[in-house]
Amino acid sequence: MITSFELLDPKIQKIIYKLGWERFKPIQDEAIAHLMQTPSDLIISAPTSSGKTEAAFLPIISLVAESANTALKILYISPLKALINDQFRRIEELCSNLEFPITKWHGDASQSKKTRLLNNPCGILLITPESIEALFLNKSEKLPLLFSQLEYVVIDEIHSFVENERGTQLKSLLNRIEEVADIHPIKIGLSATLNNPDALKDWLNHDNPNSVKIIEDTTTDKITRGAIKVFYEKDDEDKKVESAQSDDVNKEQSHGLPEYQPSEFDSALFNIISKDKNLIFANSKVSLELNCDNMQMLSKKMHYPNIFYIHHGSLAKELRELTELDLKTHQNISVFCTNTLELGIDIGNINRIVFLFPPFSVSSLIQRLGRSGRKEGEAREFQFVLEVPKINPDTQLQDTLRLSLIQSIAMVELMLEGWCEPMNTHAKDYSTFIHQILSYLGQTGGKKASGIYQAIALKAFQGQFDKQEFMKILRKLNEDGIIYSLPDEVLTLGNNGEKIVENYKFYAAFITSDEWKIVANGKEIGRLDKSDIRAIEVESVFLLAGKRWKVVSINEKSSTILVVRTEQKKLLSFHGNGQSIHKKIHEKMLEIYEQRYIPRYLAKASTPILMEAFEQYEINIELEDGNILKTFAGTRVQNTLDILLHWMKVKAENLDIGFYSPNGESYIRDKLKSIDFDSVDFNEILNSMSRVFKETRKYDKYLPDDLLNQSYIQLNMDIEGAKEFCNNLE
Repeated sequence: MITSFELLDPKIQKIIYKLGWERFKPIQDEAIAHLMQTPSDLIISAPTSSGKTEAAFLPIISLVAESANTALKILYISPLKALINDQFRRIEELCSNLEFPITKWHGDASQSKKTRLLNNPCGILLITPESIEALFLNKSEKLPLLFSQLEYVVIDEIHSFVENERGTQLKSLLNRIEEVADIHPIKIGLSATLNNPDALKDWLNHDNPNSVKIIEDTTTDKITRGAIKVFYEKDDEDKKVESAQSDDVNKEQSHGLPEYQPSEFDSALFNIISKDKNLIFANSKVSLELNCDNMQMLSKKMHYPNIFYIHHGSLAKELRELTELDLKTHQNISVFCTNTLELGIDIGNINRIVFLFPPFSVSSLIQRLGRSGRKEGEAREFQFVLEVPKINPDTQLQDTLRLSLIQSIAMVELMLEGWCEPMNTHAKDYSTFIHQILSYLGQTGGKKASGIYQAIALKAFQGQFDKQEFMKILRKLNEDGIIYSLPDEVLTLGNNGEKIVENYKFYAAFITSDEWKIVANGKEIGRLDKSDIRAIEVESVFLLAGKRWKVVSINEKSSTILVVRTEQKKLLSFHGNGQSIHKKIHEKMLEIYEQRYIPRYLAKASTPILMEAFEQYEINIELEDGNILKTFAGTRVQNTLDILLHWMKVKAENLDIGFYSPNGESYIRDKLKSIDFDSVDFNEILNSMSRVFKETRKYDKYLPDDLLNQSYIQLNMDIEGAKEFCNNLE
């Protein structure tokens, strides 16, 4: 029987010998055999650093080895520029014996190499969706030649594109490439471990999903271990003393540090992450900056070397890349990060993943945890280190219930059960549909409505939008001056439309922030959203990149803030992005409360805090004739019930897992039970709400009212789930 190694081109075999590989991993054997012998669209689902890239590229590089010097043969699409840079090095190594170029295409890549590729298409192109969009708008005349002989499209981290605007945009652009170049390349999706990779089949090949082959890494040799630890916040009196000390320092313009007294939480976190290699995740940049700063102060206080770094999207590229390099080369380093390090950039072996707050999804928990335990025989390790306030008469109800602790336990339990959120690949993305209509007009200069419908609605969006919806959108775009009709019925961009499309921010289909540069000693250290800097004045002090900065000057014309290092301390609040929690997580949380479940991985010292949560649940939620109706039905159902209660003019406070009313739980219950869902006109209800509240995506503002309502319902509500909840009320 012929082996997968023998199927490969001899030049690739030589490279494998040179790299010293003794054997292929199972997913690599299977992918090579499939693509070399029975090729079709393919999804490879496996943990981070499991060899997915080689599984895809070894066979397809072999297949194009003799022809890629005459035409562009492989298109690699990544969600991150940093991942392109990382994969470039790996692919370049695999192609070291082959005579064709590998071209990076993003904002920081070589312009001369881009020009060379456009004039002489060949080899492999690595690119982001936004750069493909720019090609359609700025180099449309080059596209037929550029992609005319494209044979393979590799989509890395494909799961990160599903259910969001970037994914909708990417699907549309790939369909438009096929149309403009008259090609049908084989598509290969690379994904983290998923519990339902079948859902990606339709996303990858809508016309024939059953033809998509799935290869999964089913090895179960990795052990998962970890712990959840919870600590009380500092007492209010301690905070007052520290605040007074900090104020004294500011008044005296001293350069000395205010006396830093670590909390029990700080000391515990330090003990965990001061050894080995760690990634520390939080759900907001402000939490990252504050905790990184505390660890740096604590290391200074203890005369310990500073091994604490920070990595998030608001930092300058050079700072992020330095941190990534340090992660690869240092064995004792801890990096506070957002989802910028969640995806598959190669950062070496990570010993443990630390969570300062539960992530928004189990899939994110699994993805992040997959960064650890890469070495053979090493376990994947998680540590939840949470901080909660002590309970007093002023404590918010959600804090007394210890929701962050209960949610953390629920997510770990669901992960251990093998569950994660199912993917919805059928949602209609109205905002990106408008974006692609404008993109097509920018590409072509103008088309009749029938031509736009054929190219975008039918082909790029594969018939998701009917003619009635399409014409409603065109009329609204015309009313807003975005498009206008020429005498021959050709539609083209109007003045407002040209301003939108010609702005570089148009390349991204998602909302991009208006950012200001933060500059120290002539060097950019990061960027802040305009909304974050409204309170900043000269002499203001804030945290960025794990360091304290004092504002020297503000230049509104160039959107630049000059700063210098300082040891004074004042916190600038970044805005976090709240996300939807799946109902399965809420249901598991309810189960934990009702069964008073104490997991084996909860630190013994934290058990009293969990018992507090159970007691508060009994007092506030289970109390007979109480004021809170529990829901635990997920964010979308909760949002739907909230809208219905407002429509009925019922004053009830939304607690995320229930509703509070001074009139009592039975009052809310009776109101919800009285709803006749068959007669409720949700379009009428949503018409009474402000458009601004419903415009959650970039181009929602250009939707007519009824389609905006439909978009909002689809993205943020669960009417059937709400109906089921109300019908089950006793």
